[in-house]
Amino acid sequence: MPTADSYEWRTAPCPECADPIARLVPGDSDRADILLCTRCPAHGRISYHDPADIRARLPFGVVLAVRGGVLRIGVPAAPHGLTAYTRSVVEQATERGLFAVWRPSARRHDVILAAPGPDGAWAWIQVGARSGRILRAAAYPHGRNVPGVRAAGPRAVGQLVASLSVSGLSSD
Repeated sequence: MPTADSYEWRTAPCPECADPIARLVPGDSDRADILLCTRCPAHGRISYHDPADIRARLPFGVVLAVRGGVLRIGVPAAPHGLTAYTRSVVEQATERGLFAVWRPSARRHDVILAAPGPDGAWAWIQVGARSGRILRAAAYPHGRNVPGVRAAGPRAVGQLVASLSVSGLSSD
């Protein structure tokens, strides 16, 4: 398991209210395994959440930890040597709500982009380890059970990632 420093940490979103300023904090002393949302009561919802339910919505490779009294999501940090364009494509995806999970290696780096939930958008991008440039990608906009779309080259991959939407992704 990588060290805590090899992760980029961000505040975990509440799966119930999805309020951007909501924070999930540990429960009271007799139920420390339950998390309390700071905003759910304001939306008329129950504020208790089970960490296992939150973990089930996250892609493989993402970790949860209580840091600074708030539940945080740890996403593997990007490797060094990426081009500015490669970084901008991945940042654009994360700004849209996708999680970027890096899997670096000596020849090429893979980044998995995944929306929360099992039926959310999913994509992988291959990046050259020496050049830091995007090589190719495949995207599954409505989950892995639906045929995907492939792209080769930095511009085509950038357009493919820009077309991914996090809202309304589950296949109904």
